[in-house]
Amino acid sequence: MNELAPIIIAALAIALMGGALSVFVVLKRLAFIGQGISHAAFGGVGIALVLGVHGATTMGEIGQLAIVVAFSILAALWIAALTRSHQGRADTAIGVVLSASMALGFVLFTFAESGHGHDEHGHAAAEHQDEHHLIEEILFGNILDTDWPKASLAIAVVIAILAVVWCIRRQLIFWAFDEPVVDAYGLNSKRITNTFLVILAVAIVMAMQIAGVVLAAAMLVLPGAGALNLSSKLRSVFVYSVLIAVGGASIGMLIGFQAGYPIGPTIVLTQSVMYLISHIAKIAATRRLA
Repeated sequence: MNELAPIIIAALAIALMGGALSVFVVLKRLAFIGQGISHAAFGGVGIALVLGVHGATTMGEIGQLAIVVAFSILAALWIAALTRSHQGRADTAIGVVLSASMALGFVLFTFAESGHGHDEHGHAAAEHQDEHHLIEEILFGNILDTDWPKASLAIAVVIAILAVVWCIRRQLIFWAFDEPVVDAYGLNSKRITNTFLVILAVAIVMAMQIAGVVLAAAMLVLPGAGALNLSSKLRSVFVYSVLIAVGGASIGMLIGFQAGYPIGPTIVLTQSVMYLISHIAKIAATRRLA
């Protein structure tokens, strides 16, 4: 049970964060932002590999993660800038940034491989394995590998993100519902957009490292979408979103541990079922009122 404690705590912390952010993501129709930033992070992995292999810097796991987070933040800001230049077409911006970042990551990965030298001890093969481990760890993290240091980092990041969201909650709500008039009321819509995308970038990379790309993307869509099916009152929507996120994570982990299924995908499937139930409930309620 002691081995499972950091896994459970980290998963629930990420679910709580996802439930809070998901409402804004769905309201702003940024459902593909998770996919965009998570795949764009591959460019950051390539940069970390090149810097490490060619001696530009000596990094541990935290340093590598910091580079990926920084690159993901830049990718998020790039998405925001392109969205504004394409008259609000976030899908186009995400596609451009995702494609360019993935290509950069593959090129840099090849460059890092070519930079390995074979010393008298034959260390190149081990370094090559370390590269693949870095890619798998950051992009496709296995939640079962979560230990207390990773769980502690996840908790700290979640607390920081939720604290920032709480402090600017009124601005975010205003921006989510009526962005065109935000500037007229003395707020800066560009700054709010950039702030929210930076928050998303940090949240996505942290979720990727703990649970992988699939859960990182799903946590930003399913809870909020399900909650909006259940209520039109904002306070209730946030409550339902958190309940779907945390409840789905809890039930998914329980099923996964008991049946031996992969934990991340099982959580996503559980939240998907909860979304389907909420959608059916919305249809039933609409028919009763008709």
